[in-house]
Amino acid sequence: MDELLQQLNHVRGIGGSMLLSAEGLPIAAALREGTDENALAAAAGVLMESAARLGRHLSLGGIGSLSTAGDQGALLILAAGKSWLAVIIDPSANLALLQLEARPFVERISQRLTL
Repeated sequence: MDELLQQLNHVRGIGGSMLLSAEGLPIAAALREGTDENALAAAAGVLMESAARLGRHLSLGGIGSLSTAGDQGALLILAAGKSWLAVIIDPSANLALLQLEARPFVERISQRLTL
């Protein structure tokens, strides 16, 4: 799994990635030095649980992705089977394009998790 995350991080505009469980626990991470993977996983888990609750309230169905952007970059979280792939996006990157480029990695991660 670490190798897949390292490959994903080589995509231009991606500044780090992490796979986390539905409960917000880190499974694998390839993050920048100094990033607290436990804190990131916990916060992303809470965020996705809140998004799922909102989705149910609005009858949107299952949440497949969530993104948030700030002036210093963005965070993209994608469903990967029963887990989540969190991707840190550099400020100058195209979020929509990177979401498309991350999809093959999500598929490969999902396949590995079901084996």
